[in-house]
Amino acid sequence: MQKALVKARDQIILNPEDLPGSWYNVLADLPGEFPKPKDPEEGPSRLEFLSKVLLKHCLQQEISTERWIPIPNPIQDLYRQAGRPRPLYRARRLERFLGTPAKLYYKREDLSPTGSHKVNTALAQAYYAAEERQELVSGGLRLPMRRAFKV
Repeated sequence: MQKALVKARDQIILNPEDLPGSWYNVLADLPGEFPKPKDPEEGPSRLEFLSKVLLKHCLQQEISTERWIPIPNPIQDLYRQAGRPRPLYRARRLERFLGTPAKLYYKREDLSPTGSHKVNTALAQAYYAAEERQELVSGGLRLPMRRAFKV
């Protein structure tokens, strides 16, 4: 079995203070207007359903055309507690395979205390749910998050 070695030059360890203060919203940079959501011609309204099941903050972000959406400080604190930022690793073999001069990096979300990238959105949803005084049901994340963060 071959041991995987990560050379220091192939790993970037980010400082927690360098976490971004805003989420980037791709809608702001699309070449045209993104189509508005529509209801089906027949059957119940999906738009009505979404307004009942999604948190207001999350729904507003979903339809926002602002390029940068500020990340509240308490969410940034939760991200740090969840082990963010995680290191970036250089994908040299992929670079060679693609024959690209670009430097490619990947992030190992499996290093998260919950073993998943889902915690990134779950923490924000939990924060907004508490702000809106809503109960949050986040499916399979409830147990791993309780274990990882002693919720």
